[in-house]
Amino acid sequence: MRSLLLLALLLSGCGWMWDQPKVKAFRESPLPLAFPEERVALGESLDQAVRLGLGPEGGFAENPYAFTEADLLRGKVLYQSFCAICHGVRGEGDGRAIPLGVPRPRSYHDPAVRDQPEGYFYFAATNGFGRMLPYKSRIPERERWLIAHYIKRCLLQEACPKEVVDATVY
Repeated sequence: MRSLLLLALLLSGCGWMWDQPKVKAFRESPLPLAFPEERVALGESLDQAVRLGLGPEGGFAENPYAFTEADLLRGKVLYQSFCAICHGVRGEGDGRAIPLGVPRPRSYHDPAVRDQPEGYFYFAATNGFGRMLPYKSRIPERERWLIAHYIKRCLLQEACPKEVVDATVY
């Protein structure tokens, strides 16, 4: 029955599917496409220091955002969610993942790390560091800067507001 149907189609002049007119996928575009070099994703800044955490003359940048005291609570929540599993609640490199076989990260209280500007922590969160994976695709730019601000202000300088220190976050 099936072969008779195919024979009838051929004799009627319908032809095969691959001989029919259609649009071919992945054909060349008739319009020239040119994108500027400085194009960035929607919501990201064009400023190199903001995007990369690097200063214009080299080294790490200072935080370009002015965060309020209330923002530090959000910074604590983000730090607890993404960073504390390895770096620990106080940034000493004693997170819950360390006994499970994850290599111990460097303590934020190490003098070489402690004196770094916030751009150092932002750069590490954006691009990864050693065995740490990058968080650029997981955490938005402003929130990565907020985490860096929380690390510097609350964990290293210990200048965190009392309500942020006492807040229990999950």
